[in-house]
Amino acid sequence: MAVNAIALRLLCLCRIGYNTIIVQQLIGGWIRCRGRRSSRCALAALMAMLLLSSGCQYFSPRHVSTNYNLPLTVLLRLDPSIGAAALDYRDACAEPSVLPIHEPLAAELKKRLGQVFERVLIQAGPSDAAIDGVVDVALGLRRVDMFVVRKANKSYPATVTLGLDVAYADPAGVVLHTKKLQSVITGEVDARAETCDISGLDTVAKDVITTVVEGIAQQLGTATKIREQAQFKKAQRGATVSDGSFAQSAPPPPPAVTASRAPIASPPVAAGMDGVPPASSPPAGTTQLSFRTILRDQNQNHVLEQHERFSVDVEVTNEGATAADAVAVDLSGHPAIVASVTTPVSVGRLLPGEVRRVTVEGIVGNVSAAEQAELICALQAAANVALPSAKKFVLAIKPDADDATEVLSVDVDQLPEKKGKPAQPHAVAIAIGVGTFRDTAMPTMKFAAHDAEVMSGYFTTVMGIPAQKVKVMLDAKGLKDDWIEVLEQWLPKHVGPQTTAYVYVAGRAIVDHETGAVSLLPHDATVSGSTRAVSLARLRRALTNAPVKQAVVMLDLSLEPSLGSDPARVAQPRWVSQEPDAEQERVLLMVGNATMQDAQAYQPGQHGLFTYFLLKGLRGAADLDKNGSVLTGELCAYVQRQVTAVGRSTSGETQQLLCLPDANGASPLRQLPLSKFP
Repeated sequence: MAVNAIALRLLCLCRIGYNTIIVQQLIGGWIRCRGRRSSRCALAALMAMLLLSSGCQYFSPRHVSTNYNLPLTVLLRLDPSIGAAALDYRDACAEPSVLPIHEPLAAELKKRLGQVFERVLIQAGPSDAAIDGVVDVALGLRRVDMFVVRKANKSYPATVTLGLDVAYADPAGVVLHTKKLQSVITGEVDARAETCDISGLDTVAKDVITTVVEGIAQQLGTATKIREQAQFKKAQRGATVSDGSFAQSAPPPPPAVTASRAPIASPPVAAGMDGVPPASSPPAGTTQLSFRTILRDQNQNHVLEQHERFSVDVEVTNEGATAADAVAVDLSGHPAIVASVTTPVSVGRLLPGEVRRVTVEGIVGNVSAAEQAELICALQAAANVALPSAKKFVLAIKPDADDATEVLSVDVDQLPEKKGKPAQPHAVAIAIGVGTFRDTAMPTMKFAAHDAEVMSGYFTTVMGIPAQKVKVMLDAKGLKDDWIEVLEQWLPKHVGPQTTAYVYVAGRAIVDHETGAVSLLPHDATVSGSTRAVSLARLRRALTNAPVKQAVVMLDLSLEPSLGSDPARVAQPRWVSQEPDAEQERVLLMVGNATMQDAQAYQPGQHGLFTYFLLKGLRGAADLDKNGSVLTGELCAYVQRQVTAVGRSTSGETQQLLCLPDANGASPLRQLPLSKFP
């Protein structure tokens, strides 16, 4: 593509108000690729440009400012984990290496927050003015997924994941906003034949730092309570300038904390799924409510399209000691979303400790152009009830989906012909897909059964496992008793010391709000409890108790907390046992969605996003070193890159993929051959 053509595409992006950070990343990526003369890298960058810039009318013309300039003075406190931030990886000789990132990360935080607030103090001194708030930032997940096969003059894909936890508290220590953010960036690194060193990883790290810090800036700059605080201070200034005193009708300001006082206690960062801190204790004589919400769209691509059905599940808990009367759920926000919804929706009277669910359903109205929209969910109740803060969804809405999204995906659904003897005669495989449930109140998974059905075909045709050693359970054939029978009775009878076992599961799962334990939901699972669930720990025990040599488990799951959980205290999913045991040396785990959210569907492929690229990778797309064989490590790296890129381009969101053991170790489980090609 000519330089002037690319410039015109980028100019189009800038004129429509598209995020300049992304445009800069595209420019930088294209320039780096030109210098590297890597055809794969250049193609990836150019395709990203075309996807983003083709049809400029698809983006909203409204420009969202990235410089908020809130009239607040804040103290920025970086957790010690920031000062020690580094990325661990393996070089081309499979030796452990470390890339320090603490300096660019701290510098980017200081620079970017300086564009959000009027003044940012790193260390307050006696001469400094009163502080309006405190921003605490701590390091979250950090990971490098990179599969460098050997020392050679080659380029390899590298994916860097970086998470940050941020909390903003007022001078009294009350948390006004808290959020856990993650960014995933994929780029290329270079290996050379004469050295073990890998170059280019620092560039990918810089990109992921820029992206995740930009997310923090947007969170703090647009948070409702922080902006209210800024407006209040601005009103104070105006009143002082106009008549030398504050307006009598204005509420008294919060007590200012000056630099001469003792350091402010660190506000706790809530682990809630939507980043809303727990409400303060209610006054005597009142009762306290908490609630959590989940927004579901019909095609499960996390984008609301014109005329698409959607639902909002609300679970309300009375945490107080007295009954809560006249409890109701109210929705507000973009007219295209709330026009078809009749609210408030009554929840009724909640006794102490009682938990109740309601579902609000609607249909997206007319949408003229793609844009960002808000949906706000709040509770109403009698005067004796202390209400929690409202919860806000920020999501994309757009006109009707293209007709092409309804075309069946023939590239992965058409199975290749079997050739010769089975390539893995001693292997066994189990494919489970549960997308519908006996309890009609359970949310469905659109492609779960189809995903498992196609995967079972891949087990026999692509991976070469004998058909009699492949077990398939779909929807109503996947009751809890069926799961247990297959895992604990059928499996041990069909394996031996040289057996590799493959287990694929698509569907829904719940996460225990206290321990983080993950439990898979069979067809007879219910909304009211988890007694019919099958724990992930039980599945893994079945594999390790069976006389198998090794196992590969692939999970495409939508996750949500267990019933009755406190939104501010939900534990993160726990995928491995906390105690080291033999199973971690024998089981490779691939999780397509490792965090608390619905797994994305990929409409053009008519499969779950994770599963679609699993299938593509097994057919040969994941053969990164082009030697005619797809290894488990190659499949992990390929799917990670594709799920991240496609999820971001189609819905603006990403889902975190997890492979254990990860690429930082030299585990033989990442060298297992899955499929071969002539």
